[in-house]
Amino acid sequence: MRFHKLTDYDFVAKQDADTIQDWLESWVISQKRDGLKHTTIVGRLNGVELFLDMNKRVWYRKIVRKLLPHNDEPIGGDVPFTTEEVYRMRLACKKPRDFAILDFLASTGIRPKGVEDPILRIKHLVDMPHPKHVHSMPNWCYAIKIYDESKEGYWAFLHPEARASMDRYLESRRRNGEKLASESPIFTTYENEPYTEHNYMSVYSIRRTLERLLKAADIERTKVGQRYDKAIVYGFRKRFNGILKMNNNVNSNIAEKLMSHKNGLDGNYLKPTRDECYREFVKAIFELTTDPAERQKIKIKKLEEERSENEIQKIELENIKKDNKRIIAKLERLEISMDSKNPN
Repeated sequence: MRFHKLTDYDFVAKQDADTIQDWLESWVISQKRDGLKHTTIVGRLNGVELFLDMNKRVWYRKIVRKLLPHNDEPIGGDVPFTTEEVYRMRLACKKPRDFAILDFLASTGIRPKGVEDPILRIKHLVDMPHPKHVHSMPNWCYAIKIYDESKEGYWAFLHPEARASMDRYLESRRRNGEKLASESPIFTTYENEPYTEHNYMSVYSIRRTLERLLKAADIERTKVGQRYDKAIVYGFRKRFNGILKMNNNVNSNIAEKLMSHKNGLDGNYLKPTRDECYREFVKAIFELTTDPAERQKIKIKKLEEERSENEIQKIELENIKKDNKRIIAKLERLEISMDSKNPN
């Protein structure tokens, strides 16, 4: 409409096939000359095609599609952030909300729209206990429902590092006088914050926060065509995916569920529970954690648990040996008693 200086949609819908075809071809050729990629033009063309189809306009789809540039451009946004880079971004955080957003993305690997479609709210957070210390550590992680009340809905999780950041952020809001309720957004905008239309943080607002952290942390990104090799949000998602897929202890099908991938037939027939997904997520907590100090705490805790398990096994083995000795001694006494009664 802008390219051809048109303002009336009804006027467009009444044009003959040749006029519409000329408009489409010249518009696509212009975008191609401007250096736009195949996928970018297709994204714009889809809406136009739907408008024409809904208004029963005849046009020659194949001819228009043949005018598109080849889809062989190098793919941008294909490189994950490293754990060290995420940690550097943590060091650049200034406010509790910065920590909460960063650790949230690093722990869940969600798609950008996952934060506002629907809006993530306090009611979506669920306390999760430590699998082996349920009573002593009942609030170890958070589960969070993404795409709630949708057939695409799935469970993601905040590991202890991310949970601690989230708790500090929510507490800071309480101290500032906010009365948190179940319908309160998890991520809110600051008062008088620019470029915000709602009290919840949009994907755009989150991107702006991450851009600032990337710049402050001096994270190197290489331009690939019109995009960067490390996408602002998807860089976290690709890191999350790599960590889960390279961990041989994590069930590969449930790893796909944690990524919200359909994964072929398994996506239709495999319906793991929240707790089943959580058990697999726990196996990757060490690799997903970014702060070296927190990783060291996890390692020490694991060693202590393994030592405790070994000690328990030793005690059980000693008890079994003692029981065996008692049984053998009893059998020997029984055999002597029987021999004394039957000397022949």
